[in-house]
Amino acid sequence: MARDMARVTGVTERLIRLLARHLPGYEVRSVERLGEGQDNAAYEINGELVIRQSKIDDSAPHNDSAPHSGAGPHNDTVLHRDAAPRDDTTFHRDPAQHGGAVQHGDPARQRDPVPHGDSASRAEVVRREAALLVVVSEVSPLPVPRPIFVDAEAGVLAYRKLPGRPLNLHPVREPARLAAPLGAFLSALHVLPVGRMEDLVPRDAFPLRDLREEAEGDYEKIADRLPAEERRLVEEFFAAEVPPDPETLTFCHNDLGSEHLLVDVETSAVTGVVDWTDAAIADPAYDLALVYRDLGPEVYGRTLAHYQGHHDDADHERMLFYARCALLEDVAYGLCTGIRPYAEAGLAHLGRTFS
Repeated sequence: MARDMARVTGVTERLIRLLARHLPGYEVRSVERLGEGQDNAAYEINGELVIRQSKIDDSAPHNDSAPHSGAGPHNDTVLHRDAAPRDDTTFHRDPAQHGGAVQHGDPARQRDPVPHGDSASRAEVVRREAALLVVVSEVSPLPVPRPIFVDAEAGVLAYRKLPGRPLNLHPVREPARLAAPLGAFLSALHVLPVGRMEDLVPRDAFPLRDLREEAEGDYEKIADRLPAEERRLVEEFFAAEVPPDPETLTFCHNDLGSEHLLVDVETSAVTGVVDWTDAAIADPAYDLALVYRDLGPEVYGRTLAHYQGHHDDADHERMLFYARCALLEDVAYGLCTGIRPYAEAGLAHLGRTFS
Protein backbone atom coordinates (compact mmCIF):
# COMPACT_ATOMS: atom_id res chain seq x y z
CA MET A 1 0.00 0.00 0.00
CA ALA A 2 2.79 2.44 0.88
CA ARG A 3 4.50 1.68 -2.42
CA ASP A 4 1.27 2.31 -4.33
CA MET A 5 0.72 5.61 -2.51
CA ALA A 6 4.29 6.65 -3.27
CA ARG A 7 3.71 5.92 -6.95
CA VAL A 8 0.53 7.98 -7.02
CA THR A 9 2.24 10.83 -5.22
CA GLY A 10 5.03 10.68 -7.80
CA VAL A 11 2.53 10.81 -10.64
CA THR A 12 0.63 13.80 -9.31
CA GLU A 13 3.75 15.72 -8.34
CA ARG A 14 5.28 15.16 -11.75
CA LEU A 15 2.14 16.30 -13.54
CA ILE A 16 1.85 19.37 -11.31
CA ARG A 17 5.46 20.33 -12.10
CA LEU A 18 4.84 19.81 -15.80
CA LEU A 19 1.77 22.05 -15.77
CA ALA A 20 3.51 24.70 -13.71
CA ARG A 21 6.27 24.85 -16.32
CA HIS A 22 3.95 25.12 -19.33
CA LEU A 23 0.86 26.80 -17.82
CA PRO A 24 2.14 29.06 -15.03
CA GLY A 25 -0.53 29.83 -12.46
CA TYR A 26 -2.76 26.89 -13.46
CA GLU A 27 -4.15 25.26 -10.30
CA VAL A 28 -4.37 21.48 -10.28
CA ARG A 29 -7.42 20.35 -8.30
CA SER A 30 -7.80 16.77 -9.55
CA VAL A 31 -5.94 14.21 -11.62
CA GLU A 32 -7.89 11.33 -13.18
CA ARG A 33 -6.21 8.40 -14.88
CA LEU A 34 -7.95 7.86 -18.22
CA GLY A 35 -6.09 4.81 -19.42
CA GLU A 36 -2.81 3.28 -20.45
CA GLY A 37 -1.64 1.50 -23.56
CA GLN A 38 1.59 -0.05 -24.70
CA ASP A 39 3.06 3.32 -25.67
CA ASN A 40 1.23 5.98 -23.67
CA ALA A 41 -0.60 6.80 -20.44
CA ALA A 42 -3.25 9.52 -20.27
CA TYR A 43 -4.52 11.69 -17.42
CA GLU A 44 -7.39 14.13 -17.11
CA ILE A 45 -6.67 17.32 -15.20
CA ASN A 46 -9.51 19.19 -13.47
CA GLY A 47 -12.01 17.52 -15.78
CA GLU A 48 -10.91 19.79 -18.63
CA LEU A 49 -7.39 18.96 -19.82
CA VAL A 50 -5.89 15.71 -21.08
CA ILE A 51 -2.19 15.03 -20.69
CA ARG A 52 -0.82 12.12 -22.65
CA GLN A 53 2.57 10.85 -21.55
CA SER A 54 4.83 8.64 -23.63
CA LYS A 55 6.19 5.77 -21.55
CA ILE A 56 9.82 6.65 -22.12
CA ASP A 57 11.25 5.02 -19.02
CA ASP A 58 10.26 3.62 -15.68
CA SER A 59 10.10 7.06 -14.09
CA ALA A 60 7.35 8.38 -16.39
CA PRO A 61 3.99 9.16 -14.73
CA HIS A 62 2.40 5.90 -15.86
CA ASN A 63 3.66 3.77 -13.02
CA ASP A 64 0.51 3.84 -10.94
CA SER A 65 -1.22 0.50 -10.89
CA ALA A 66 -4.48 1.00 -9.00
CA PRO A 67 -7.03 3.70 -8.19
CA HIS A 68 -6.28 5.84 -5.16
CA SER A 69 -7.50 8.98 -3.48
CA GLY A 70 -5.99 11.67 -1.29
CA ALA A 71 -2.66 11.43 -3.11
CA GLY A 72 -0.24 14.12 -4.06
CA PRO A 73 0.97 17.24 -2.29
CA HIS A 74 -2.58 18.62 -1.98
CA ASN A 75 -5.47 16.76 -0.42
CA ASP A 76 -7.71 17.55 -3.40
CA THR A 77 -5.34 16.06 -5.96
CA VAL A 78 -6.80 12.61 -6.56
CA LEU A 79 -5.95 9.85 -8.99
CA HIS A 80 -8.88 7.82 -10.34
CA ARG A 81 -9.50 5.25 -13.01
CA ASP A 82 -11.99 5.76 -15.87
CA ALA A 83 -13.54 2.90 -17.84
CA ALA A 84 -14.22 5.04 -20.92
CA PRO A 85 -11.06 6.64 -22.33
CA ARG A 86 -11.77 9.89 -24.17
CA ASP A 87 -8.32 10.92 -25.27
CA ASP A 88 -5.94 10.33 -28.13
CA THR A 89 -3.89 7.62 -26.42
CA THR A 90 -2.87 4.51 -28.32
CA PHE A 91 -4.99 1.80 -26.70
CA HIS A 92 -4.05 -1.80 -27.28
CA ARG A 93 -5.97 -4.95 -26.61
CA ASP A 94 -5.41 -5.29 -22.92
CA PRO A 95 -8.54 -4.38 -20.98
CA ALA A 96 -6.70 -4.56 -17.69
CA GLN A 97 -4.68 -1.57 -18.81
CA HIS A 98 -7.42 0.74 -19.97
CA GLY A 99 -10.80 -0.29 -18.67
CA GLY A 100 -11.84 -2.42 -21.61
CA ALA A 101 -11.36 0.05 -24.47
CA VAL A 102 -9.71 -1.53 -27.48
CA GLN A 103 -8.85 -0.60 -31.00
CA HIS A 104 -10.55 -1.93 -34.05
CA GLY A 105 -8.27 -2.85 -36.91
CA ASP A 106 -5.62 -5.38 -37.67
CA PRO A 107 -2.48 -5.03 -35.53
CA ALA A 108 -0.51 -5.61 -38.73
CA ARG A 109 -1.96 -2.34 -40.03
CA GLN A 110 -0.65 -0.41 -37.04
CA ARG A 111 2.69 1.26 -36.70
CA ASP A 112 5.49 -0.42 -34.79
CA PRO A 113 5.86 1.11 -31.34
CA VAL A 114 8.94 3.20 -30.65
CA PRO A 115 11.35 1.22 -28.45
CA HIS A 116 11.17 2.15 -24.78
CA GLY A 117 14.12 4.26 -23.72
CA ASP A 118 14.65 5.78 -27.18
CA SER A 119 13.84 9.31 -26.05
CA ALA A 120 15.04 10.98 -29.26
CA SER A 121 12.72 8.83 -31.38
CA ARG A 122 9.84 9.36 -28.99
CA ALA A 123 10.37 13.12 -29.08
CA GLU A 124 10.12 13.01 -32.86
CA VAL A 125 6.93 10.93 -32.69
CA VAL A 126 5.36 13.45 -30.29
CA ARG A 127 6.37 16.40 -32.48
CA ARG A 128 4.89 14.76 -35.57
CA GLU A 129 1.65 13.83 -33.86
CA ALA A 130 1.26 17.32 -32.44
CA ALA A 131 1.83 18.77 -35.90
CA LEU A 132 -0.70 16.31 -37.34
CA LEU A 133 -3.37 17.32 -34.82
CA VAL A 134 -2.81 20.99 -35.61
CA VAL A 135 -3.19 20.38 -39.35
CA VAL A 136 -6.30 18.24 -38.90
CA SER A 137 -7.92 20.68 -36.48
CA GLU A 138 -7.56 23.45 -39.08
CA VAL A 139 -9.63 21.59 -41.69
CA SER A 140 -11.90 19.24 -39.75
CA PRO A 141 -15.55 20.31 -39.43
CA LEU A 142 -15.71 18.13 -36.30
CA PRO A 143 -13.74 18.81 -33.10
CA VAL A 144 -10.45 16.94 -32.77
CA PRO A 145 -7.82 17.16 -30.02
CA ARG A 146 -5.68 20.28 -30.54
CA PRO A 147 -2.46 20.58 -28.52
CA ILE A 148 -2.31 23.29 -25.86
CA PHE A 149 1.34 22.55 -25.25
CA VAL A 150 3.90 19.99 -26.33
CA ASP A 151 6.91 18.86 -24.35
CA ALA A 152 8.59 16.60 -26.90
CA GLU A 153 11.58 15.72 -24.74
CA ALA A 154 9.24 14.59 -21.96
CA GLY A 155 7.03 12.78 -24.47
CA VAL A 156 3.99 14.85 -23.50
CA LEU A 157 0.99 16.22 -25.41
CA ALA A 158 -1.67 18.26 -23.63
CA TYR A 159 -5.03 19.35 -25.00
CA ARG A 160 -8.51 20.29 -23.86
CA LYS A 161 -10.85 17.36 -23.30
CA LEU A 162 -13.48 17.07 -25.97
CA PRO A 163 -17.12 16.82 -24.90
CA GLY A 164 -19.24 13.74 -25.44
CA ARG A 165 -19.08 10.00 -24.86
CA PRO A 166 -17.80 7.13 -27.02
CA LEU A 167 -20.48 6.05 -29.45
CA ASN A 168 -19.75 2.34 -29.03
CA LEU A 169 -20.72 2.54 -25.36
CA HIS A 170 -23.44 5.19 -25.69
CA PRO A 171 -25.72 4.65 -28.73
CA VAL A 172 -27.56 7.74 -29.93
CA ARG A 173 -31.32 8.01 -30.36
CA GLU A 174 -31.19 8.94 -34.06
CA PRO A 175 -28.15 7.38 -35.77
CA ALA A 176 -29.11 8.87 -39.14
CA ARG A 177 -28.21 12.30 -37.78
CA LEU A 178 -24.57 11.20 -37.61
CA ALA A 179 -24.31 10.81 -41.38
CA ALA A 180 -24.08 14.42 -42.57
CA PRO A 181 -21.27 15.43 -40.18
CA LEU A 182 -19.38 12.20 -40.92
CA GLY A 183 -19.67 12.77 -44.66
CA ALA A 184 -18.40 16.32 -44.33
CA PHE A 185 -15.60 15.20 -42.02
CA LEU A 186 -14.33 12.48 -44.37
CA SER A 187 -14.62 14.83 -47.35
CA ALA A 188 -12.34 17.34 -45.63
CA LEU A 189 -9.88 14.67 -44.53
CA HIS A 190 -9.54 12.83 -47.82
CA VAL A 191 -8.65 15.92 -49.86
CA LEU A 192 -5.70 16.96 -47.71
CA PRO A 193 -2.58 17.00 -49.92
CA VAL A 194 -0.82 13.66 -49.71
CA GLY A 195 2.56 15.32 -50.18
CA ARG A 196 1.98 17.44 -47.10
CA MET A 197 0.56 14.68 -44.93
CA GLU A 198 3.07 11.94 -45.71
CA ASP A 199 5.67 13.96 -43.81
CA LEU A 200 3.52 13.35 -40.72
CA VAL A 201 2.06 9.86 -41.18
CA PRO A 202 3.16 6.57 -42.80
CA ARG A 203 1.75 4.91 -45.88
CA ASP A 204 -0.54 1.97 -45.21
CA ALA A 205 -0.92 -0.03 -48.39
CA PHE A 206 -1.82 -3.45 -47.02
CA PRO A 207 -2.59 -5.96 -49.83
CA LEU A 208 -6.21 -7.08 -49.79
CA ARG A 209 -5.24 -10.68 -50.45
CA ASP A 210 -3.23 -10.70 -47.23
CA LEU A 211 -6.15 -9.16 -45.38
CA ARG A 212 -8.39 -11.99 -46.54
CA GLU A 213 -5.90 -14.59 -45.35
CA GLU A 214 -5.98 -13.03 -41.90
CA ALA A 215 -9.77 -12.88 -41.97
CA GLU A 216 -9.87 -16.58 -42.85
CA GLY A 217 -7.74 -17.26 -39.80
CA ASP A 218 -10.15 -15.26 -37.65
CA TYR A 219 -13.09 -17.17 -39.10
CA GLU A 220 -11.50 -20.52 -38.27
CA LYS A 221 -11.45 -19.47 -34.62
CA ILE A 222 -15.17 -18.67 -34.49
CA ALA A 223 -16.88 -20.79 -37.17
CA ASP A 224 -18.19 -23.39 -34.75
CA ARG A 225 -19.88 -20.65 -32.69
CA LEU A 226 -21.86 -19.19 -35.60
CA PRO A 227 -25.33 -20.26 -36.75
CA ALA A 228 -25.42 -22.21 -40.02
CA GLU A 229 -26.92 -19.31 -42.00
CA GLU A 230 -24.20 -16.91 -40.91
CA ARG A 231 -21.50 -19.47 -41.68
CA ARG A 232 -22.94 -19.73 -45.17
CA LEU A 233 -22.74 -15.94 -45.66
CA VAL A 234 -19.14 -15.80 -44.50
CA GLU A 235 -18.08 -18.77 -46.63
CA GLU A 236 -19.68 -17.20 -49.70
CA PHE A 237 -17.60 -14.11 -49.01
CA PHE A 238 -14.41 -16.15 -48.91
CA ALA A 239 -15.37 -17.97 -52.11
CA ALA A 240 -15.59 -14.70 -54.03
CA GLU A 241 -12.66 -13.00 -55.75
CA VAL A 242 -10.64 -10.53 -53.73
CA PRO A 243 -11.19 -6.98 -55.05
CA PRO A 244 -8.27 -5.29 -56.78
CA ASP A 245 -6.02 -3.21 -54.53
CA PRO A 246 -6.77 0.54 -54.54
CA GLU A 247 -5.14 2.71 -57.17
CA THR A 248 -5.34 5.93 -55.15
CA LEU A 249 -4.48 6.54 -51.51
CA THR A 250 -5.42 9.59 -49.45
CA PHE A 251 -4.89 10.87 -45.95
CA CYS A 252 -7.20 8.83 -43.67
CA HIS A 253 -8.09 8.59 -40.00
CA ASN A 254 -7.65 4.86 -40.60
CA ASP A 255 -9.39 3.67 -37.43
CA LEU A 256 -12.79 5.36 -37.51
CA GLY A 257 -14.60 2.83 -35.36
CA SER A 258 -17.50 3.93 -33.20
CA GLU A 259 -15.28 3.94 -30.12
CA HIS A 260 -13.40 6.89 -31.61
CA LEU A 261 -16.51 8.96 -32.28
CA LEU A 262 -17.69 11.09 -29.36
CA VAL A 263 -21.38 11.93 -29.29
CA ASP A 264 -24.08 13.79 -27.42
CA VAL A 265 -26.55 10.99 -26.79
CA GLU A 266 -29.56 13.25 -26.33
CA THR A 267 -29.10 15.27 -29.53
CA SER A 268 -27.49 12.50 -31.64
CA ALA A 269 -24.66 14.91 -32.52
CA VAL A 270 -21.03 14.05 -33.17
CA THR A 271 -18.97 16.04 -30.67
CA GLY A 272 -15.48 14.87 -31.58
CA VAL A 273 -13.17 12.41 -33.31
CA VAL A 274 -10.29 10.97 -31.27
CA ASP A 275 -7.40 8.52 -31.53
CA TRP A 276 -5.30 9.64 -34.49
CA THR A 277 -2.45 7.25 -33.79
CA ASP A 278 -3.23 5.07 -36.83
CA ALA A 279 -3.73 7.98 -39.25
CA ALA A 280 -2.02 7.15 -42.53
CA ILE A 281 -1.91 7.58 -46.26
CA ALA A 282 -4.33 4.76 -46.98
CA ASP A 283 -7.42 3.66 -48.89
CA PRO A 284 -10.29 6.10 -48.15
CA ALA A 285 -12.70 3.18 -48.54
CA TYR A 286 -11.37 1.86 -45.23
CA ASP A 287 -12.65 4.90 -43.32
CA LEU A 288 -16.07 4.39 -44.89
CA ALA A 289 -15.92 0.65 -44.19
CA LEU A 290 -15.85 1.19 -40.44
CA VAL A 291 -18.87 3.48 -40.71
CA TYR A 292 -20.64 0.64 -42.55
CA ARG A 293 -19.54 -2.01 -40.05
CA ASP A 294 -20.41 -0.10 -36.88
CA LEU A 295 -23.35 2.07 -37.97
CA GLY A 296 -24.90 -0.04 -40.69
CA PRO A 297 -25.80 0.35 -44.37
CA GLU A 298 -28.41 3.08 -43.84
CA VAL A 299 -26.04 5.46 -42.05
CA TYR A 300 -23.30 4.55 -44.53
CA GLY A 301 -25.59 5.40 -47.46
CA ARG A 302 -26.56 8.71 -45.88
CA THR A 303 -22.89 9.44 -45.18
CA LEU A 304 -22.08 8.87 -48.86
CA ALA A 305 -24.78 11.38 -49.80
CA HIS A 306 -22.70 14.03 -47.99
CA TYR A 307 -19.30 12.67 -49.07
CA GLN A 308 -17.55 14.66 -51.78
CA GLY A 309 -14.67 12.29 -52.42
CA HIS A 310 -14.45 9.79 -55.25
CA HIS A 311 -16.45 6.64 -54.54
CA ASP A 312 -17.43 4.36 -57.43
CA ASP A 313 -18.46 0.71 -57.65
CA ALA A 314 -14.88 -0.49 -57.17
CA ASP A 315 -14.53 1.64 -54.04
CA HIS A 316 -17.83 0.27 -52.73
CA GLU A 317 -16.64 -3.29 -53.34
CA ARG A 318 -13.45 -2.67 -51.36
CA MET A 319 -15.45 -0.95 -48.62
CA LEU A 320 -17.57 -4.05 -48.15
CA PHE A 321 -14.47 -6.24 -48.19
CA TYR A 322 -12.78 -4.17 -45.45
CA ALA A 323 -15.95 -4.03 -43.33
CA ARG A 324 -16.37 -7.80 -43.41
CA CYS A 325 -12.73 -8.55 -42.60
CA ALA A 326 -12.77 -6.05 -39.74
CA LEU A 327 -15.97 -7.50 -38.30
CA LEU A 328 -14.58 -11.05 -38.28
CA GLU A 329 -11.50 -9.80 -36.51
CA ASP A 330 -13.61 -8.15 -33.81
CA VAL A 331 -15.74 -11.25 -33.25
CA ALA A 332 -12.69 -13.51 -33.06
CA TYR A 333 -10.97 -11.16 -30.67
CA GLY A 334 -14.01 -10.84 -28.43
CA LEU A 335 -14.73 -14.57 -28.30
CA CYS A 336 -11.12 -15.62 -27.82
CA THR A 337 -10.36 -13.12 -25.07
CA GLY A 338 -13.73 -13.13 -23.35
CA ILE A 339 -14.24 -9.40 -23.91
CA ARG A 340 -17.88 -9.91 -24.75
CA PRO A 341 -18.95 -6.45 -25.96
CA TYR A 342 -16.83 -6.74 -29.10
CA ALA A 343 -18.00 -10.24 -29.85
CA GLU A 344 -21.62 -9.33 -29.15
CA ALA A 345 -21.55 -6.23 -31.35
CA GLY A 346 -19.87 -8.12 -34.18
CA LEU A 347 -22.29 -11.04 -33.98
CA ALA A 348 -25.27 -8.68 -33.90
CA HIS A 349 -24.02 -6.94 -37.06
CA LEU A 350 -22.77 -10.01 -38.91
CA GLY A 351 -25.95 -10.68 -40.88
CA ARG A 352 -26.33 -7.14 -42.19
CA THR A 353 -22.61 -6.78 -42.92
CA PHE A 354 -22.36 -9.97 -45.00
CA SER A 355 -25.76 -9.80 -46.71
